[in-house]
Amino acid sequence: MRILFSALAIWAGMAVAAHAQEKYQYAVDIANIQNDKVAVTLKTPVITQQNAVFSFPKAIPGSYARKDYGRFVSSFAAFSKDGKKLKTEKLGANQFRISNASELAKISYLVDDTWDTKHSDFIFQPGGSNIEAGTNVVMNNHAFYGYFEGLSNLPYEITVTKPAEFYGATHLDVTHTSTTQDVLTAKNYVYLADNPVIYARPDTVSFNAGNSQINVSVYSATGKVKAAQVAGYLKPLSAALTKFFNGLPVKSYQFLFYFEDPKKALTDRKGGEGGYGALEHNYSSLYYLPEVAFEKDLISMVHDVSGHEFLHILTPLNLHSNEIENFNFTEPVMSQHLWLYEGVTEYFAQLIQLQNGLITQKKFFEEMRNKINQAEEFGDFSMTEMSRRVMEDSFQKKYSSVYNRGALIALLLDVLIRERTEGTKDLKQVMLTLTQKYGPNKPFDDNQLFDDFVAASHPDVRQFIDKYIIGSQPLPYSEYFNRLGYDYQPSKDVAAFYPGKMGLKYEEANKAFVFTGVDKNPLGVKEGDTFLKIDDVVVSAETIDDIWDKYFNTNTDHPEISITVLRDGKQQVLQGKIFDGHFKLKNYLAPTATVSQTQQQMLNKLVGKS
Repeated sequence: MRILFSALAIWAGMAVAAHAQEKYQYAVDIANIQNDKVAVTLKTPVITQQNAVFSFPKAIPGSYARKDYGRFVSSFAAFSKDGKKLKTEKLGANQFRISNASELAKISYLVDDTWDTKHSDFIFQPGGSNIEAGTNVVMNNHAFYGYFEGLSNLPYEITVTKPAEFYGATHLDVTHTSTTQDVLTAKNYVYLADNPVIYARPDTVSFNAGNSQINVSVYSATGKVKAAQVAGYLKPLSAALTKFFNGLPVKSYQFLFYFEDPKKALTDRKGGEGGYGALEHNYSSLYYLPEVAFEKDLISMVHDVSGHEFLHILTPLNLHSNEIENFNFTEPVMSQHLWLYEGVTEYFAQLIQLQNGLITQKKFFEEMRNKINQAEEFGDFSMTEMSRRVMEDSFQKKYSSVYNRGALIALLLDVLIRERTEGTKDLKQVMLTLTQKYGPNKPFDDNQLFDDFVAASHPDVRQFIDKYIIGSQPLPYSEYFNRLGYDYQPSKDVAAFYPGKMGLKYEEANKAFVFTGVDKNPLGVKEGDTFLKIDDVVVSAETIDDIWDKYFNTNTDHPEISITVLRDGKQQVLQGKIFDGHFKLKNYLAPTATVSQTQQQMLNKLVGKS
């Protein structure tokens, strides 16, 4: 039935394939790049109608904003079998109407680089394209290839002419026909768009997590970051995810990392041209991150970002709506469940690290407090309405709330489900129950999910959904954190000691921490002093976070401190009393003075202690 339906749907489209074996046959040359543009040609499937519309995506799954990839296409031309040029007309930003399309045999055009193109509406790097001759090509396929309206379900075959030293890292099936030619294949446009490729000199590592193969590919602008190094960071995270899922729900997964020279990236960001981050796909994820010299920060960054993206194998891969299953690249219809796809995913990314010892309990709750602070920027609103209307400018501004308010909703839901079911269920079990009901090839009805969610959890969850996900009531932080033995207050007067305004930077050449941004202070710390010790505690990569938190961020116990610095080649000890005062701490969150047995049991289960 499903095959028949697909055939009928294609027949009813604007353009019709003459034979079932018809496909898109693309050829792209990344060995001869001119002005950051790549030449693309397409041997088209047979078109029987007189007029056909060829499209590039307006938006893509996983990135909830208008992109208009057609604006990066130039020199678009259509030809008949005998080489006659056919009339074409640009329709808006992303479409071309081709006249006398029944004669059509070939299309050609140039694709421009989105990363370097200067314009007011910059595309976030993980969703765009980078074209650097002889260096690398970041090939997000939705930025390179299009489709005929009504024919997006046909197979794709892409012949890539490349430098001999380039390797294409991707989850797509690849046939290496020669050292300078690859053939990529995809079953349809959705699958093609879901599987990016990075062409560069190879730096790849593979390892197993349970029964799944994990592939890691790294491009590092200055060569500082290596695939083997990143794979080492990912192994404990992959093991934690395998434990979480009781085996990963994919046979293989591809991590595609692009580490940028931070000097260049900072210049780009000051110009409003994107920023660091990642974009998830069902079987891979693409990352644009800075080359961080301080390894502890690099590990933390990789864990945080990769954990979130990897977890998308739960949702939306195994749990998604019709709107995602049959994504309309031309006129996207958005699902109302971004709170699920992004919010629950972000919460799980933090929870899994907590439960497997990759972050501390203190770090976890600090992250939750940070999310409360971030969520305040957007106020209280309906998450479902924002999700449905996220393509509209006024709602697009609130999109990033899915990573803070959405994650907090997931935490509160987890606590509620655990409490109401007396520990027999939690949010993870509810999600896994729903993935068993649906799965990668069975989407849910967008309006049915809440009913299914309540049925899989507890009837009291309905009221929570109505108030805080569909509704716009303020989240009840105090009530829910108290159930975990934590005190939440919107604002609290805190007595503290303060050494003065100053920051730290890590100098890779000396493997040392140096004071920067120093104002006048009671100890006499100066700009450029190397930080060696504080109260006889040696400053190192292992101790710096605790030192900074204990003495500089929230110092409530040390009115007098001693700092050893290196200045002009000599060690100096700076000691004495520091500033004494009070400050208002917004969104105070800390363990309560006393914890009941019920609170401790709830907390222990959440953090993974039996």
